[in-house]
Amino acid sequence: MKQIKWGILGTGSIAKAFAEALQETEGELIAVASTTKQRALEFSEPYGCEAIEGHRNLISLPGIDAIYIATPHTSHFEFAVECLKQKKAVLCEKPMTINATETMALIDLSRKNKTLLMEAFMYKIHPQTQKLAELVASRLCSPLEINAEFCFSVEVPESHRLVNRDLGGGSILDIGCYPLSISRHMVGAVNGKNFMNPTSIKGNGELNFQKIDLNASGELLFEDGSKSHIQSATNLTTDSAVSISDGESTILIDQPWHCGEFTGRKSVIKIIDSNGKEELIEVKTDKGIYALEIDHFTEAYFNEAIETSLLPHNDSHGNMIALDTWRRELKVVYDDDRGEKRKVAVVAQNETREPLPSLRIPGVEKDLSRVVFGCDNQSDTNHAFAMFDHFYSKGGNVFDTAYIYNNGKSDYYLGKWIEARGLRNEIVVLGKGAHTPDCFPEKIRPQLEETLARMSTSYVDIYCLHRDNESVPVEDFIDTLNELKDEGLLTVFGASNWSLERFKAANDYALSNNKQPFTVLSNNFSLARMNNPVWPGCFSCSEDDYVNYLTENQIAIFPWSSQARGFFLDSQEFTGVAHVADPNQEEQDRVWGSEDNFERRNRCLQLAKEKSVDPIQIALAFVLNQPFPSFPLVGPRNFFETESSLEALNVSLDLAEVEWLNLKS
Repeated sequence: MKQIKWGILGTGSIAKAFAEALQETEGELIAVASTTKQRALEFSEPYGCEAIEGHRNLISLPGIDAIYIATPHTSHFEFAVECLKQKKAVLCEKPMTINATETMALIDLSRKNKTLLMEAFMYKIHPQTQKLAELVASRLCSPLEINAEFCFSVEVPESHRLVNRDLGGGSILDIGCYPLSISRHMVGAVNGKNFMNPTSIKGNGELNFQKIDLNASGELLFEDGSKSHIQSATNLTTDSAVSISDGESTILIDQPWHCGEFTGRKSVIKIIDSNGKEELIEVKTDKGIYALEIDHFTEAYFNEAIETSLLPHNDSHGNMIALDTWRRELKVVYDDDRGEKRKVAVVAQNETREPLPSLRIPGVEKDLSRVVFGCDNQSDTNHAFAMFDHFYSKGGNVFDTAYIYNNGKSDYYLGKWIEARGLRNEIVVLGKGAHTPDCFPEKIRPQLEETLARMSTSYVDIYCLHRDNESVPVEDFIDTLNELKDEGLLTVFGASNWSLERFKAANDYALSNNKQPFTVLSNNFSLARMNNPVWPGCFSCSEDDYVNYLTENQIAIFPWSSQARGFFLDSQEFTGVAHVADPNQEEQDRVWGSEDNFERRNRCLQLAKEKSVDPIQIALAFVLNQPFPSFPLVGPRNFFETESSLEALNVSLDLAEVEWLNLKS
């Protein structure tokens, strides 16, 4: 095997184990770095490598191919960013970062810089784990019942990384990641996949005075009905075993995390069938667990891969999303989980902002980016700040929020970000309120005022009624909205989920009485026609009569589900329990499933292949290339989805292609 020249960040016990393992491989240790020169010298002496004071000094050192990051969790992100920017391959100790948002950003940087990034989850590389997955796939059936533990008891000072909040302490991140990972892996195996993400996680545990978990338990539920009970602890000891059962047969393995490292590099998997008969399967290796991990990484490196087959990026990202959710159940929160408290922004603030196509609409004295960021998929302020920073850095400046989104957190996250970045004069806020059952004129003012208070702003640029109430005369809605406009609480207003008849009636009344009419419409509009409402009270504006009206009057639309909620996706690789907006198959069938829509999808796939773009980008380009102003709403949950959506702005469709996609020719 070819040789990698390594650098190690950190001088703790795990770094020592890695340095020892390197001697079993073809890799060469060039340098080690610590915060002090003395610590680095003491570590380097047995290996004859260079001792460096300061981690960044090692990262910038010429002649190093890859860097193993073995520092406390809270520094993983910052150091990995520096490594990837300098195109140094990264093997980062688990957990890869302190939260899923940081992991998402590292994966994005790895892809952009075409540089290998792997989480050092050594147990997943080991033949024992591969054999376990093979047995689950061949001997068991879905759904599974899993019990997985990793618990030990240790007395450490309050400053120790295991219990120190400032160092990302807690059993969930340090060892809970193992039972969580193996649960996802085994449920995936029984379903013919590398892993599956849980659909829900419930958890509880014991916290110290720093609000860090000393022990934690979790109940995981998966889409196929599989369930897993997981536990982690640093203040109690258990067998740290794993059992996997389908109700007929059970597979047992004792302490699978070490993979026989302390028992002569030999481990035993036990299978008990429905009759109680036991079968023992032995797994033995010639190399240690860390050496096998290094070899796997080395193979990927020399294959010029950016991720490895046994630990792909979406696996690390999915595990971090689930860890975030588990921690959230226990209310374990680090400063780096809060966008406004982070010392290092996930998205650099000093980078040049990219240009993005924009238009103006009557009444708003700002240019509006043609794609609008929907704010209802953010899991916390850290995720929100990163997503908003990223969208803004790409040239976006229009954000869609609503009084009911995320129980009000959508307004709060957006307002906190705008305030922290000082961008109120550049950002266009589309707010919504008066959703059913509160769709009455008298509900508009208090909800709007609450939205403004949440956002710490005095106005919204665009305000839409979130639903219609056909028992209320349109005049009453128009009169109320004009009052709020005159008071400066909003600039222009419109309607969301209104029928054409009611929308026209409202504007006819406004124009005949010298009042401001609806300026915008926010109904569904997409290449796939909505057969049945996604949610009760929803309306589309895809019908020919609505399209003709919008064209004749040049009404700007801000359509939701502009990409038909994944109908045009080939796959959804970055999803998980934190993102509850993922559409299920029932919704796909009920809302979009029709012969015409499947034909539109087939044409979309065909045209995407011809233009060498993704089908989802053709679907969004269809919405953008209409004979009236269109500002489609997208709801990205990660950088990849944002950039995929924005790429649609570069897809040119002529009238013939638009009509062909829409079955008009």
